[in-house]
Amino acid sequence: MKRSQLFPVCSAWITRHRAVLGLVSAIAWGGAIALQHSMQPSYAQTPALRGELAFTLEGLGGAEMLSVSRDGQYAAVAGGDSLTLVRIGSDTLDIVATQTLAAEYLPNGSTAAEFTGLAISPDGAYVLVAVKDNDDANLATFDEVPGKVVAYSLPDLQPIGQVAVGRGPDSVAIAPNGQFAAIANEDEENEEDLTNLENRPGSISVIDLRNGPGRMTQVEVAIPADNIPFFAHDPQPETVRISADSRTIFATLQENNAIARIDLPARLPRRPNPAVFRVQNFDAGIRTNVGLTQDRVGEGACRSSAYTPSLMQEFTSAREPDGLAIAANGRYLITADEDNLTAVNNQAVDGKALSPHGTRTISVFDAQTGELLGDSGSSIEEAVIAAGLPMRCNAKGPEPEVVSVGEVNGRTLAFVALERADAISIHDVTDPANIQLVDLVVLNPNVVKSDRAAELEPEGIEFVFARNQVVVSNPEGGSMSLINLVAGE
Repeated sequence: MKRSQLFPVCSAWITRHRAVLGLVSAIAWGGAIALQHSMQPSYAQTPALRGELAFTLEGLGGAEMLSVSRDGQYAAVAGGDSLTLVRIGSDTLDIVATQTLAAEYLPNGSTAAEFTGLAISPDGAYVLVAVKDNDDANLATFDEVPGKVVAYSLPDLQPIGQVAVGRGPDSVAIAPNGQFAAIANEDEENEEDLTNLENRPGSISVIDLRNGPGRMTQVEVAIPADNIPFFAHDPQPETVRISADSRTIFATLQENNAIARIDLPARLPRRPNPAVFRVQNFDAGIRTNVGLTQDRVGEGACRSSAYTPSLMQEFTSAREPDGLAIAANGRYLITADEDNLTAVNNQAVDGKALSPHGTRTISVFDAQTGELLGDSGSSIEEAVIAAGLPMRCNAKGPEPEVVSVGEVNGRTLAFVALERADAISIHDVTDPANIQLVDLVVLNPNVVKSDRAAELEPEGIEFVFARNQVVVSNPEGGSMSLINLVAGE
């Protein structure tokens, strides 16, 4: 594929058709959008790299989140009551097996449930999938019952074990050594009343896997209030990840605008208990950014066919990190900063009310100290504007949702699902103080400059390090996208 001539104020476009599959990749390399603001995006010049949409697998029963096997051959994707194993090819995705959530694996006291997060074991023998209460009667009274984690064998997706965990299990991670898993029990209750001191706190479940997935046990680890800037009585872990040495668990506390670090003992006791885990929290901080903040998607100043960058204005929001990734060297944490619930709940910092616009960034933190090392500024939104993609201007903009990280050609790259733009961004975060936008890959060409809202709403994203590919799960589209990383020209 020949690379198009670069334009000074927008990303270059590459368009190709494969049968009925449209391919559009918005390449952001040279020049920034002309803005009357001091904040400008920094575009990577080397190494030349771009993402190429290779295939979209449709017709999945559910596609909320996904996990990739260590060898890069398979991805498990889950959502609703559906679990699917997908084979990853060089330019195709193929369904290998499917499974439906059976009644015997519903949480106790629930008549309905849904799959949420999942993780494939390091040896590729099984996948752990979180099961969250979705019983309307329970949810209506904010009385969600504790969830479960169910183990399914691979590649046939047969259930082989289950264990009860905390309320609202969301994200799942398995330690690289295969000895334990961590579950983020969000227990979100009423998000519009987070100041309620009677709200139940979320927790982290640590599942002991040393006796195999058929004999799992778990302990719940409480998250202390220390250094949580908002709603400290109600920590709500969102995404959980485990360090490469299997010694540390990290979890974003999205609604609390914090990150929890949980240190494990050198050796897990035969019967783990909560007292052996040391928990500390990092304040994610607030951010003043610039962006389009007026009107709903497809209306007024928020029409993707006629964005006006000069209307971008300053706003201040809490980062409220959702997605989380750990750099390969273990030194940095990368977050996708998505939410706006501090504003919904009328929070302020130093007497200044926080906006409902979300920071629209990815951020990099020191994994030891929690110090903020850098963020992406307004580069994500500027690339979305240049590409003519949708976003929710009066809320969270493109809405960075989940992030994955990988090493390519000696550079550390962050891959970010942009839920309200039907796209992913790629940033070079090798130098956290100088994060650079590498590419914007459009997953759904149909929404480009259409004044329509996102139709796929990508959420799960994983870098396939064994193959230099990226896979993305699209909940609203019931689909999965495959992106190949190729050399630029």
